[in-house]
Amino acid sequence: MLKRLADKDGSPVNRRRFIAATGMAVAGSALAGSVAMADIGKSKQSSVTAPTLPWPWKKLDPMEAGRRAFNYYHEKGG
Repeated sequence: MLKRLADKDGSPVNRRRFIAATGMAVAGSALAGSVAMADIGKSKQSSVTAPTLPWPWKKLDPMEAGRRAFNYYHEKGG
């Protein structure tokens, strides 16, 4: 890539050409990424419907919730 950035007379790469080439590479990557993400969004169409809102409220036992949180924390190496 550096050979392509060099002048035709063989002089080394200058800062302006390097920054321009880097900018083009970044812009190309951003464009390719946005096209890929647009394609992904169109291909995944879900037929599952969400439950109606508001979801039903369930009463939680604070001691059971604390016990589960404590055990989960230690099981996962916390």
